[in-house]
Amino acid sequence: MSQMIKVLYILHDSRRSGVPAVAASFVRYAVEAGVEPTVLFAYDGVYSEELSNAGIRVVTLGARTPLVWRCKRFLLNLFLLTRGKRFDAVHIHSVKLAWSVLVANTLNLKVVFHVHELPRRIGWLLRTALAKADTTVFCSETCAAHFASVPAKRKRTIVNAMAFSDRPAVSHNNMGTLRIVMAASLNKNKGQDLLLQAFARLQDRTAELWLYGTTGLSSHGYVRNLKQYAAAQGIADRVFFPGPTDDVMAVFAEAAVVVHTSWTESFGMALVEAQSCGVPVIAHDLEGMREVVEEGKSGYLISPGDVDALTERLNGLLASPKLRNSLGGKGYRLMRERLDISTRTDVYRHLYEEVSAS
Repeated sequence: MSQMIKVLYILHDSRRSGVPAVAASFVRYAVEAGVEPTVLFAYDGVYSEELSNAGIRVVTLGARTPLVWRCKRFLLNLFLLTRGKRFDAVHIHSVKLAWSVLVANTLNLKVVFHVHELPRRIGWLLRTALAKADTTVFCSETCAAHFASVPAKRKRTIVNAMAFSDRPAVSHNNMGTLRIVMAASLNKNKGQDLLLQAFARLQDRTAELWLYGTTGLSSHGYVRNLKQYAAAQGIADRVFFPGPTDDVMAVFAEAAVVVHTSWTESFGMALVEAQSCGVPVIAHDLEGMREVVEEGKSGYLISPGDVDALTERLNGLLASPKLRNSLGGKGYRLMRERLDISTRTDVYRHLYEEVSAS
């Protein structure tokens, strides 16, 4: 192998969520791609701990302290100012770190800007970051299409991927209490209220609903309304709000069905993780979801907001272990064929060679 390429990965979040999950998946394979990684997180968290335990150099700005933690996204730039020139390339994840792209560019660092989101408004800051980055990477075809009209020096699409076990974790035979799971931040855009309405209508009155995710300051009222609705429907004893999970794969390994009712999504990483466990999925019929769910093969796509269709699909899956095994097994095979992170090593190596030589 040719000389190792030193890459600094910068992430705004180290909690369990889609963006750091994608970055961490590759970082674990970085050496195989000829990459020497250093990962910079805004604060401590599950991913910083896991990567550090795997022998990867990790730097954080300390604990996720109340109120101050958002400021640490900007303090990341101090690391660029003092140590950025030690690296052949800087790989910055998320539109939330657009300022860091501009700082890195000002320092004449080679920058990869990895975009994972579909912002409704592409303002001056984001447009400038895309124009200044040496290469902009999009996490999916849906994300690339969203930014198609925005100028950038060089654009690449590298569809998200993950590591897979040799076999799916879940067998749907002889399950006890059936769990319906959704793992996403709790807010109106994610549509947990739609799933809760469908759950209240289910024929199976023993099934449980587990809504994992963080609750932002602006969403406490939304979550309070969800709990009040569950109480009014007489299902509060079967609806759980455990907060964010540090082990989403363990959560999915106990699920009968995973649902994602988001109104917008660039790529359903949680659905990929669920299918990697052999769990059938249901999602809104959006561009990003179509990239990871094959209708009728690995799960179901329903019209956004169609609670009747969601209820019908859930009833069918909960009633049939055979159907869950069939869809779950097919989903595992499809995801492993298309989205195994080991197939991305040469892609990332070429990306960094291209950027460092530009």
